[in-house]
Amino acid sequence: MDDTGSSQSRDIDYVKKKFEKALELHETGNFDEAASAYQNLLQTHPLNSLLLNSYGTLLYQQGNLLDGPYIIKKSIILNSNTSIFYNRLGVIKRTQGDLDGARKMFTRALFIEEQYEANLNLCETYLEQRHPEAALAPGRRALALAPNAFLPHLRLATALRLVGKFNEALAEGEEAKSLNPLSPDPYIELTMSNIGAEKGEAALNAVVRGLILAPDRLDNYFNFLGSLNIWSEGEGKTSQLSAEPESLAIKRLDIPFWGRCAIVTNRQNPLIWFWHGVNCGRSNLLAEGLSSLKRSILIDPAHGNSYQAISVMFQRSGALEKAYFFAKVTKRLFINIGGSPHILWETCFALGKEEKGWEYWAGRFDYDGAVERRGLPTKRWRQIEKLDGKLLVCSEQGIGDEILYLSCLPDLLKQHKAIVVECDKRWGPIFRRSFPEIIVVPRQVKFVGDDSLFYDYSEITRKYKIGAYMLCGDLPKIFRYDFQTPKNESGFLRSNPQRRQVYSKYLDKPPGQVLVGVCWKSGFAPNWPSIYPRLSDLLEFLPNDKNLRLISLQYGRNDRELAAKSKNTAKLETIPDLDQVEDLEGVAALISSLDLVISASTTVLHLACALGVKTISTYYPNFRSTRGADPMFENCYPMLDANEVFCSRKVSERIGNSVREYLSSGKVESFKVFHRVGN
Repeated sequence: MDDTGSSQSRDIDYVKKKFEKALELHETGNFDEAASAYQNLLQTHPLNSLLLNSYGTLLYQQGNLLDGPYIIKKSIILNSNTSIFYNRLGVIKRTQGDLDGARKMFTRALFIEEQYEANLNLCETYLEQRHPEAALAPGRRALALAPNAFLPHLRLATALRLVGKFNEALAEGEEAKSLNPLSPDPYIELTMSNIGAEKGEAALNAVVRGLILAPDRLDNYFNFLGSLNIWSEGEGKTSQLSAEPESLAIKRLDIPFWGRCAIVTNRQNPLIWFWHGVNCGRSNLLAEGLSSLKRSILIDPAHGNSYQAISVMFQRSGALEKAYFFAKVTKRLFINIGGSPHILWETCFALGKEEKGWEYWAGRFDYDGAVERRGLPTKRWRQIEKLDGKLLVCSEQGIGDEILYLSCLPDLLKQHKAIVVECDKRWGPIFRRSFPEIIVVPRQVKFVGDDSLFYDYSEITRKYKIGAYMLCGDLPKIFRYDFQTPKNESGFLRSNPQRRQVYSKYLDKPPGQVLVGVCWKSGFAPNWPSIYPRLSDLLEFLPNDKNLRLISLQYGRNDRELAAKSKNTAKLETIPDLDQVEDLEGVAALISSLDLVISASTTVLHLACALGVKTISTYYPNFRSTRGADPMFENCYPMLDANEVFCSRKVSERIGNSVREYLSSGKVESFKVFHRVGN
């Protein structure tokens, strides 16, 4: 027995050494020798799961895309409790593009054993699937298991940036940089996080380092553009450079310059021409933007995004028929994903082709990636049918759009009283107060696992005996079809009287004083110069009048912008202890206490209009019509003509003149005549 046991032990040791030698050959890249070693061992140990798994992995690495995964799956059948087997199969599925399958394999691996590789792979898979929230947990677990590893810090930086936690993202990016200072990736992440945090100078410093390490990386050049935008709106305004507009330095620090630098790196890449064209458009350089986009199409005639961007350019320049043509081309190129490019319905409305516009608008959710809606009644209300049971009005898009579309709710209530309205929970108290006859429910968002998002109406359909449903975005099609129907001039929402009293006391004003709220940009693309005026321009042109008191309504405001005001401009007050993102009851009460609101096209604009406060819009009317006054609100006064090219100083000057007229007459009329169709 002793001899037999000793012989078995020697045999095991021999196989172990042979296997370790094969692994060494494998890991050092000697694939052919490693394959021979694996094959020799498999002749005597054909059912060894670890050996099979390693050999299958090697085959896949050698390009054998059939036998490799097959042998790995065979190893899992023989031994289903080994974490590394599932992790390796997940890696293969991920490289094949099967991200859902990869995620399941990594999750199974972690169910068996908590390990660094599977957590990191799961984090990266979630990022590839555009689920940064889900990527956070495995990223943090990977970091806990390997605190000095470079990649977990880098991936966490990406995930945190994508969920808007910019300061945390910056901290992780700095850690990644310290661990691998010669890699350009941490600098690219730091650039993007600083852009998100509106730290222009820090973003510039990071992107310059990234350019030194990787001058051929296209994203570096466009990150440079974003950094310049932030810098020029913030720190750059108070710098010596900005005081010398004719200096060579300033001429070089512009978007076209760096777009042209990117073009030089690869003139045959259509994406370079595309992004240069888009960025020129954002800078109102429409001629150069169009030229660059046309070059993109010459290189890649099937690049649908270029056609759409050209359509946008033509629309903004007033060439609506050309815009319509290119929008239709975009539609044909995107037919496989369904739906309609937004520019198609925008252009139809601008041209007065309302019927076509609404037709395209109806298909806005028929595209790949639209959020699934489950548990809805079978009947979708079309206005003509008589309803059995309650009508469910489903939410869509952002919180500002909910207010915009539900401006038609009073019209709907004239036809049908039994209504259930779904909206963001922050609107709940305001809607219940304004419409006590309706039932208000929060958004029915649910998740499957950590990554699958959908709307689930099963419970409320049963609870409230819902007979039919409609999307709130369909209300304008019914009640504002030709944009000539009466609008809600006096407002349809009611703010909290107790909260309003608090702000009325805080904003106590002497006779003759006017309170004006100011919101100069949206949370969406807040530094997009083609649609948002600069705060400095607004304050320069607004009258510095003792009877004018300016109140900030800017959510997510940039305190550097506020600090950069000149002493010679109008003064802007901020309201302490008001969360302008979460406390919408407070925001509504504040707006109701004002005489006039100036706002970009954002939630503040729509809320002010809905509360019945006269509102100056810094941009032309929303997407349904660009032919004059806003089609949804009688008390909204746009500062741009249809398809007029945006210019911050031009718009700011018009706003200043309109406010002066309001101070003198109490009316906002000068541009009302100027902008009305037919006047």
